[in-house]
Amino acid sequence: MLYKHLVVAVDGSRTSLMALNHASKLAVLSDADITLVNIANPSEYMALAPEFLQHESYESAAMAQGNEVLDYAEKVARETGVKNVHRHLAVSVKGTRDMAQQLVNYAEEQNADLLVLGTHGRTGLMHLLMGSFAETVMRQSTLPLLILRGTHSDEKTESKDQK
Repeated sequence: MLYKHLVVAVDGSRTSLMALNHASKLAVLSDADITLVNIANPSEYMALAPEFLQHESYESAAMAQGNEVLDYAEKVARETGVKNVHRHLAVSVKGTRDMAQQLVNYAEEQNADLLVLGTHGRTGLMHLLMGSFAETVMRQSTLPLLILRGTHSDEKTESKDQK
């Protein structure tokens, strides 16, 4: 089966970039459209002191970061040869479950053939504390899913990059 429309969740992490690269290659082979989706989460910025924010609110900071992630993802997809790249930025203040539901709802509304995302593959305490976005998407979606798992070295490198 050839895909016509892939929806790819991007968040700027190495695992989402890995998923984007894979989805872009699939899209080129299938001559499919790609829609890049970022769900901005303002609560991630609440740990920063307000004086460190360059924006008037946590929401605008999250949206600015989301647009940067989408800009880079669009560049990657186009450089891979994807002809039709669309983007969607949404905001969620309710956490992982709501973010996953927004992604699933959007992909279904857009009649996507495939939903693509990366996962960190966390286990134990980190999984308990952070939950699993990919696992939540799996439970909520009826669409075909392609989930690419990062390695432990990706997660360690990512943690260093974020410091």
